Order: sequence, then C-alpha cells, then structure tokens
Amino acid sequence: MTASGSNLTKEYTQWSQHQRSHQCQRYHDGNYQTDRPEKLKHRSASKCRINEVTWLFMLCLLVLLPLNACANRLSDTKLHEIYLDNKEIKLSWMVDWYKQEVLFHLQNAFNEQHRWFYLGFSKRGDIGDADICFFENQNGFFNVVTDTYTSPNGKFVHKDYQQDCVLFKMDEYTLAFKRKFDTCDPSDFRMHEGTMYVMWARGEKDLQLADYQFPFPNVSQHESGIQMMQLLRSDKILIPETDLKVVEIRLHNVSVPDKETTYWCHIQKLDDFLVHKHHIVQFEPIITTPGLVHHMEVFHCETDWNVNIPLYNDDCEQMPSAAKVCSKVVALWAMGSSAFTYPPETGLPMGGKTYNPFIRLEVHFNNPEMRKGLVDSSGMRIKMVSQLRQFDAGVMELGLEYTDKMAIPPKQIGFPLSGYCIAECTEVALPRTGIVIFGSQLHTHLTGVRVLTRHFRGADELREVNRDDYYSHHFQEMRNLRYKPRVLPGDALVTTCYYNTVGKDNCTLGGFSISDEMCVNYIHYYPATKLEVCKSSVSEETLENYFVYMKKKEHQRGVHLNGARSKNYESIKWTQPRVDQLYTMYIQEPLSMQCNKSDNTRFQGYQWESAPITPVQIKIPMHRKLCPNYNPLWLKPLDRGECDLLGECIY
Repeated sequence: MTASGSNLTKEYTQWSQHQRSHQCQRYHDGNYQTDRPEKLKHRSASKCRINEVTWLFMLCLLVLLPLNACANRLSDTKLHEIYLDNKEIKLSWMVDWYKQEVLFHLQNAFNEQHRWFYLGFSKRGDIGDADICFFENQNGFFNVVTDTYTSPNGKFVHKDYQQDCVLFKMDEYTLAFKRKFDTCDPSDFRMHEGTMYVMWARGEKDLQLADYQFPFPNVSQHESGIQMMQLLRSDKILIPETDLKVVEIRLHNVSVPDKETTYWCHIQKLDDFLVHKHHIVQFEPIITTPGLVHHMEVFHCETDWNVNIPLYNDDCEQMPSAAKVCSKVVALWAMGSSAFTYPPETGLPMGGKTYNPFIRLEVHFNNPEMRKGLVDSSGMRIKMVSQLRQFDAGVMELGLEYTDKMAIPPKQIGFPLSGYCIAECTEVALPRTGIVIFGSQLHTHLTGVRVLTRHFRGADELREVNRDDYYSHHFQEMRNLRYKPRVLPGDALVTTCYYNTVGKDNCTLGGFSISDEMCVNYIHYYPATKLEVCKSSVSEETLENYFVYMKKKEHQRGVHLNGARSKNYESIKWTQPRVDQLYTMYIQEPLSMQCNKSDNTRFQGYQWESAPITPVQIKIPMHRKLCPNYNPLWLKPLDRGECDLLGECIY
C-alpha cells in the first residue's frame, strides 16, 4: 500500500469511529429526545446505516482485501457491478448519497504489461470534452493518479488545475478511488441520475502525465471501450420471497420479415395455476437475436374470464379483431434494459377466478438492412408469488399519442415535443390519496436525445418524476426511482422529448415505424387504478387551422386542406420562422387528450377533445449546485455544448 493509502486508511478508521460514536450510538441505544419527530429519527437511522456500509466498503479496499471476500458483509443492495469489457475488467461502485460521492473499485484493470489505465466520463460517448482519471505505474509502483480533461477535438489531454480523483488503493491488478457528484470544477463532468457514458482504456507505453498537455493515447479496441450506464442509481431491490413461480411468454422460431419495421404478435394461454391471483415481482427479457429486437410489451386480454381469445402468431397488422381487447400492459422491455424488480410492498396482479387466461406478446423487430433468413424466439420471463403483497401495482403510459399529428422539423439540434397528462384527467381517474410512482422507462425512437417528466400541482412545479439529459435510444432502462413521487388527483404530468434532426432533410412524424418518433414514459405505480393511458396530441381543429395558415399566409402550395397530415407536413419548406410557428402552436393550443382505460375507452366526466393545455415554464433549469469561486479561470464547462431551440446547451 502507498503512503497516501495508509494515511487514508487511518483517516477512514477515525472517521468511522467518530460517525458511529456521535451519530449511531443514540439510534442503537434509543436515546432520542422524546419530542424528536419520527421522520427525523428514521432519517438519522438511515444515515447511520449508510455510513456503516460506506465504511465497510472502504475498509475492504484499503486493507487490500478482494472485494468478493467482503461481498457477504456488504449490503447486496448498495453495491453495483458491470464488466467494462464484458469479460474481465470489473467495475464495482457504491453511491454515497449522504456525502454526495461515488466510490469506485476496478478489478483486473492492469496486468504485467500495462503501464496505465484510465476511467472517464463523456457527454455522449465522444472523446472530445471528456473528464478522465489517469492511473499510472511510475518507477515500478502503481501509485500516480491524475485528473485530466480532453480538448474539444479529442486530440489532446490536459492536466486539470483542480485534482478531484481521490485515490484509495492501486496495485498490479486493481485500483480504488472516489469522486464527488459535483466537484465545482468546470473541467469535471457533473455526475447525474440519467444515462452516463463511462470511458475506459489501458496501455503499455509510458505517458507524459507530468506535462500540462500530451496527445490522447491511441490504443486498440480490445483495450478500450465506452459503456452506457446509470451511475447514480437507486439501491438494488431483493425479492424477499423464495417460493417463486415462473411463466415464459415468448416466440418460437419466428421467421422475421425482411422489412425495416415489423410488430409481431403472439397470443398464448396462461398456466392453470393462475386460476388463483398472484403478484408479479420481477420480469426480465429473453433475447435470442441481439440487435434485432427493439422493444417488447406483454399485454393482458381484458375481457370476461370465460371468453376464448384465438391463439395467434403473426404480424400484428393482421391480428384478429377479437384480440383487440389484449391491451392492458403487464411487462415491457426496450434496448439496454435488463430485469425489473418490484419493491417489496407491491406487485402487479396476475390471475384469479375472474381473470381471463390469455395474454399477448408484442415484439418490435428493427431490421433496417432488411436481412433475410432471420429467426427469433425472444420473449419475457415473469416471476410471481402466490402470497399477495400489500398493494396491487399498475402501469401507465404518459407522453404523446402515436400519431402523425405531431412532427419534428429537420436540421434541429433539440426540438421539444410535450405530451400532457392534464389535471382534469388525474382528477377523475386517481383515488383520493393518489398514487406512488416507483418505476419509469423513458422511450423514443432514433432521434430522441433528452426526455423528462415534470410534476405540477396547481401553479407549483414539484420535483421531476424522471429526467435523462443524455438519453440514448440504445439504452432504455426500466429504472427504479430513488425519489418516489406521490401524484394526487388534480396534479398534472408533462413529458417532454427533445429530438436531434440535424442530419435530416425532411420532417420526422410521430408513429410506430422506427423511422417515425415516439415520446413515452411508462410509469409503474401503486395502488393500481383503471387509468392506463394519459397522453395527448394537438387537437384536430388546431391542426386544421395550422394547415390553413401555412397554405394561405405562408404560401405553402403543397399543403392540401383535405389531404393527409403526413403529406402536408412533408410538403412544407422549413425555415426558422416556420419552425418557431410550429413550436408555438404545440405549446399554446388546445389538446386532444387520451384519458383512457385499458379497453381504450375514455373516462367520462370531461370533454377531452380541445382540452386546455397545462401551462408550464418553457425553459428547464440545469441541475448544478451553487459553488463558491466557481470557474475562476473562466473555462467553458465540459457539460456545455451546442445549444437547442431554447438556448439550453446540453449536447
């Protein structure tokens, strides 16, 4: 161990003793003041447990114990792991929310040939304007760490004037260090709860890290890579029950059509044991052809228990009309996602005496090269328990309708479209005590670059439900939320997607094809309600008036007032004033509101066509804490890039 590592060991030992003597003892001994609020007692107890786990994690690293030797003592819910190279280099990390820092451990980062290793963070996977920690072997010892950042073109590495990669341990195979979420250094990349692009590489040639600037090292693809991940993630959820039942809903050797977009439907009957009600506690994908399956959904057939739904296995466009009732979402998956586990207090209901035993799997095949001869057997594996949990869970779709009433002009860095779940819908559809959202999956197609859902109660904006400023359609995780918002009747939820169409020559329309666009947030919540879809689009009357304006005032002769919406949008010659006009229409004019039950019927009690739009602040503030003496050298922050329509420089 290095001298600095020895000092840090002593420092953390003293720190842990101080924490436990001054914070934890009162909790364990029960010596709280009698008038202390119960919530504060619970918060102190939670903080105490977090600090003890953090101390144990660091002790394992600092005394050079293998991390797996400590795994049975560390909480299984706190430690996250991923193989950076998918086979050997293992990154483990733990989020310390109380101290606002991340503790990293890398196993097999080096071998006897390597002289250096780096781990860094990038906006969207580019090597330009990246924030990188270099770890180097000097004089036979792995004992040097240097905080650096790259030039905008990615050709050079600069030593940072503020060093924020805090080393705990480094030997011939492993290393451990920590970084704060926000170092208040403009040359560091601020960690956030959205998708982060983690860069890594290692090399055999010495680097000139003592110099202020040196060329970015060129290494092979086998010794470098980029992984998309959510670093600041909630604790993992463990399934407390041991008696699990498993149902697989999957395709069987389907010959995939040789066309770009196919939605394939498979209807099957559930197992007989589901005559009794169960709770789904986890679902996970079964992917047999990686890169071909874009996303999947499992739907229950919402009808009487004794209705037979015809079994089916073919293109969804030819699905029999009797299967249209198979529309209540049970489980879903998209590229980049893995297993989703329900919190221990809730589960999604499946089965029962009045439960129809038929279910539909819908698979979106994306085959842009139109390859022939592809065969797929993908599907979903669903785990459930017979001992029911406290709450029935539900799934709800927020965002935009799948319709060509919405369009994105070409040549835009970040054009925003918003889908509304208006206050009038939650007022008639939610229970008096509201619902708790615990899971969220954001979804777009190819041009989506940023997605968020905002929460409004009257004129007040509350904390966001979910936000991903660096969203990628290649990484659409179903995420357990650390902050679980309670949505009350009369609240509004606004889901906004930003689209980059810089390389396109014509507009992009809303729709089902992979070349069309979507804007969806699938939320998992409890207790379950009948509200299945809370989405919007611009109203029919508004769109008709818009095309009249474009034809008569803007002289767009290709617009036909009784023609197809898609053709009208595509005929417009887009200029910046016309882009602004379209955007203004979308954020000001009335909505066509889908406040729907699972059978696609709307809730009664309101006129949903031409419904009023929820007024929101247009500009969304960036999340950065106030930093003393921030940016004394007037450096351009790494997370500042090209600016979108609203002047938000996030790309």
